[in-house]
Amino acid sequence: MDMDTILKNAVVSIQLGVEDYLSADERRSLSAVRNLTAGLLLLFKEKLRRLSPAESNEALIKKVLRPMIGDDGSLRMQGQGKKTVDVQDIRERFTSLGVAVDFTRVERIIDLRNEIEHYRTGVSANGMRELLAKSFVVIRDFIATELDDVPRDLLGEQVWSTLLEETEVYDREKAECLASMDKVAWQSDCLAQVAQHIRCKECDSELMRPVDTEVRRVDDLSFRCMSCGQLSTFDDVIEDAVSDCFFVESYVAMTDGGDVPVTICHECGKDTFVFAEGTCLACHGTLDYTECAVCGEGLGPDDQDNNGLCSYHAWQAQKDD
Repeated sequence: MDMDTILKNAVVSIQLGVEDYLSADERRSLSAVRNLTAGLLLLFKEKLRRLSPAESNEALIKKVLRPMIGDDGSLRMQGQGKKTVDVQDIRERFTSLGVAVDFTRVERIIDLRNEIEHYRTGVSANGMRELLAKSFVVIRDFIATELDDVPRDLLGEQVWSTLLEETEVYDREKAECLASMDKVAWQSDCLAQVAQHIRCKECDSELMRPVDTEVRRVDDLSFRCMSCGQLSTFDDVIEDAVSDCFFVESYVAMTDGGDVPVTICHECGKDTFVFAEGTCLACHGTLDYTECAVCGEGLGPDDQDNNGLCSYHAWQAQKDD
C-alpha cells in the first residue's frame, strides 16, 4: 500500500469511529471501538512505512523480513509477502526505533476490541465511551509528534472538535499551548502572566499558540487557534487578555473601592495600561509625567495632557489664565 492509502484509510476509520462514538445508539459503541482501533493501527503502520528504507518494499510494515545483499555488498532487509505487522510487532519495532506511544492505553483498546470480536465483552457502553476518550489522547499525540501533522487539519474539524470536548485531550493541548507561550521573550513578568489569558477572537478558545516564538518584538507575534484554526495578531488579542488577567482586581476595585489596576492608554486608546507596571501592554507607552509638579500627587494616563499637573492644579492654572 502507498502512503496515501494507509493514511487515508486511517483517517476514514477514525472519522467513522467518532461518528459512532457520538451516536445516541449505544450499540454503535462497539463499532466505534473497532473503527478507532483500526485507525490507530493504520496510523502506526504509516509511521513504520515512512521509516522504511527506500526500495525495501516498505519493510517495516511487513510481517516477514528477508535479508538480502545489496549491489554494494551491504546487508539489507526486504519486506516479503502481503501480511503486515500485528500489535506486538509494532510495539517491538517502535521500541527499537525510539517511537513514543502509550501502549498501556493502546493495549487496553486492543483487548476490548478482541473481546467485542468474540462477543464476550462485559464492558458497559459508558465504560467503552470512557475508554474511547482515552484513545483520543493517543491519536492526538501520535499525529502531532510522530507524523508531524496538525490533528485538526488531518482529521477534519468535526472530529477534532469532538476530541477537544474530551477533558484529558483538551487539558493536554492547553498545557502544550502554555508551554509554547512560555518560549516567547515577553519582556516583563506582567506581560508573560497576561499571555496565559490570550483567547481566540473567533471562537473564544484558550488553545492559542504563537506561530513564531522568536520574534524581535511581541507586537509582531501572531497566534493560531488550535481549535478553529483562526489566525490572530498580538493587537487582536491583547486587550481581552489584559481584561481577563486583571478581572478579579478590577472587580474588587469596582465593588469595594480602591484603585483600578488597568486603565485606557493615553497613546493607543486600548484598555491596557497597567498602573503597577507604569506602561501599556499593547503599545508599550509610558508616562511622561508621573507626579504633579505642585502637590506631588501621582499622575496617570488621563493626566498626561495637563503638562505635569494633576487635574485639580491643571484646572487652577487654566482658571488663572
